[in-house]
Amino acid sequence: MMNTIFYATDRSEREVPVLKNVYNLSVELGAKLVIFYVHSMEPLRVSVSRPIQQIEYHVIQEQKEILEAYCREHIGAKFDPKNIIFEVVEADSITKAILEKSKEHKADLIVIGRKDKHSERGLFVGDIGKDLQDKVTCPLLIAPNSKEKASINTILYATDFEEADIIALQDLASMAQLLKAKIEIVHISTEKEYAGEQQLEWFKEMLRQKVDYENIDFKLIFSDDIEAKLRKLTEEINADILVLLERKEKKGFFQRIFHKSLVKKMESHISIPLMSYNEVKLYADQESTTNKV
Repeated sequence: MMNTIFYATDRSEREVPVLKNVYNLSVELGAKLVIFYVHSMEPLRVSVSRPIQQIEYHVIQEQKEILEAYCREHIGAKFDPKNIIFEVVEADSITKAILEKSKEHKADLIVIGRKDKHSERGLFVGDIGKDLQDKVTCPLLIAPNSKEKASINTILYATDFEEADIIALQDLASMAQLLKAKIEIVHISTEKEYAGEQQLEWFKEMLRQKVDYENIDFKLIFSDDIEAKLRKLTEEINADILVLLERKEKKGFFQRIFHKSLVKKMESHISIPLMSYNEVKLYADQESTTNKV
């Protein structure tokens, strides 16, 4: 169940499409939306009569008002603040601030915008995205600054036929069901490394047992260049989101090309949002749930 979406913004003009898309997504999912901004406070160079804490409080309140005005202006007539929380903090580390506040709000999804690589800000936020992928406690969605999209109809999930994929797809299917979206599950392998139809049938059977969602399709593709094939496939099926699993390092050719470096490579080479699940976190959550039962 997607209860809370946590969106970290820099309030720039080029990130307006991301704001609109994440707002639309929160409405479609019926989720609370936390809009988060990290403010860099200038050091005080003169003596003041009011306590520093009081000054900082008023600065943060002012920044919250600016953040809300930014959202009202760009979301437009459909803007409804009743399910939105505006959060502003002053912090040296944006990554740490996102992790702490998203955990505080029990976020089910963290969204950040993908920035232009040639800009100073772009490189900075790019590093944040890569850092977050290793540390987030929920799925991370990195969205390009492209035009506003009305809805999500097709979700492409790249699988390695592992148990962790089943756990991720359980969560993803609940989101897809609310969006009435189709999940296209693709497995890309070299003909030399492919283990045969038996592995695919095992995965399908496991998925049927764990995931109660009918609008799922499977594709098996042979290629020596997984990254290029995935990019091409997103265009061929007109995918709205590509979902990958941030995998632990493993031995063997197939595992090597499908581990977490692929997530980081794809983030900067596709034109649609990239959503990643952290394999280590998925197993930790499952173990925690099992222990509670």
